[in-house]
Amino acid sequence: MKTFPLFNAERAGVLSFVKKIELENLKPGIFPRNHSRYAYPRLNLIDLLVIASFCYLLFPVAIFVAGFIRVEISVILMALVCCGLYNPIRKATFPANFKIHFENIASEWYIWRGHLVLISLLALVWLSFSSIGGIGYRNFDSGIRSSLLWHLVTGSWPLYFEAGYFGKEFGAISDKAYVYYFAYYLPAAVAGKLLGWKAANLALFAYSWLGASLALMFVRVYVRQRGYAVTLMIFIGICLFGGMDYVCNWLLDLTTDRSEMWLSPLHYFSHTRNLFWAPQHCLPTWLIIGVILNGQQINPVLMRIFPLACVAMLLWSPLCLMGTAPFVLAIFKHHWREWLRWSWVNAMACLLFGLLSAFIVSNDFSFGMNYAPYVIEKYWIQYGLFLVVEILILSSIFILGNYKIARNDILTAAFVSLFIIPVFILGRWNDWSIKLSIPSLFVLSVFAIKQIIWLIENKRKPAFISIFIFAACALTPLEELVYSAKNYRISFEKPPQIRDFGANYIVWQQLGDPESLFFRYLARQ
Repeated sequence: MKTFPLFNAERAGVLSFVKKIELENLKPGIFPRNHSRYAYPRLNLIDLLVIASFCYLLFPVAIFVAGFIRVEISVILMALVCCGLYNPIRKATFPANFKIHFENIASEWYIWRGHLVLISLLALVWLSFSSIGGIGYRNFDSGIRSSLLWHLVTGSWPLYFEAGYFGKEFGAISDKAYVYYFAYYLPAAVAGKLLGWKAANLALFAYSWLGASLALMFVRVYVRQRGYAVTLMIFIGICLFGGMDYVCNWLLDLTTDRSEMWLSPLHYFSHTRNLFWAPQHCLPTWLIIGVILNGQQINPVLMRIFPLACVAMLLWSPLCLMGTAPFVLAIFKHHWREWLRWSWVNAMACLLFGLLSAFIVSNDFSFGMNYAPYVIEKYWIQYGLFLVVEILILSSIFILGNYKIARNDILTAAFVSLFIIPVFILGRWNDWSIKLSIPSLFVLSVFAIKQIIWLIENKRKPAFISIFIFAACALTPLEELVYSAKNYRISFEKPPQIRDFGANYIVWQQLGDPESLFFRYLARQ
């Protein structure tokens, strides 16, 4: 099995002088055989991906601080964050005081450029069916997403709704603030305020494309086998990863809706459905998991910033942040000294955590949480059937292949999480199950892809069985793709306002108390 050599082969210790690599001797997608013998005073590709991902996660938080927080507080906080990030970025960019020479970066770009381009094009095709930014079939959730973006574009920040705005349908309601985890929409909202509604939609699509491309590239770097065929297999594996929902619904005829709703309110959605229906949750989560999976190859200086990126997830998706906690704990043993010691980055992470938490807890929290066995009849029978259909059949791939791939703390954490999550139910659509499972399902998909690629490359007999199992599971996301293609359209029309969805929809999940601590003392007036 031919793989890419590790990126940080001699990163520890004193850096040696770099022998110049003749680019004409390199083939696209393949590292030179003697690459691991040299320590390069430069950023590696994985480090560039990490920096780009951290910027992707923190940029909307910077917009939030600048647009929602009092000026005096936001100026001080932004200055402190910039000071805290300066040293880690400088040390990662110029290790041992060596300058990064253009030819060193160019050599690695030459190696990976084809894979970057291919992944970007594939991600563009995938997203073109998603309804993000008005492009593709507009599913039910895209309406509430567009409404959220519309209010961020047209309203002044922070957003408030007067009692008279909602009308009699909502009953006796006081003034409300807009309290929601809307980091995903803030860059597009800024573009919309400057250039209009259509620009906001296109900016949202472009921002999503960037996030999806980064996430896919993290997986490509983690699966180190050579060749463009591997890159294509990785994309297909992520795009078409799902459970046996379609087959189960076809056999038992449990729902007339798309098959992933077969055992509502228990849901583990495919990556395609999560991307199409909840991109604000899955994109940042995929990036965090990508960093965790490649943690051993990332410059240790950059990993010091990781807690700050995790804190930013509070404004992206608090539930997905909870879902990533087991995987952060899985790598905590390697980084606990850096993450617990005093540093400006850690101090800023704590400060930002307090600020974002104050905003999130201003929510009305009108949605209740229940212990599933108390509200679902014959729950444990349904629980067992649910796990078999969603996880266990697909997981048989690990029994057929390389046990070394399956023996991994991160994969173990994913299995434990997926077994525990369905025990609770949160909200009308059970966001607890849908959102908390996103990081675990992404981890499971990456290891399943690695296992199948290993079986194919080593020409093992179980490869056919593994491909057949995966193909049966792929029918579930294919159903979502086909439905989107049949109902395809592009529209930048004005969306409904939040009140137009009615009092019985998820409007209450986006409202908060304007008299809370955050809005009284921290928010712009």
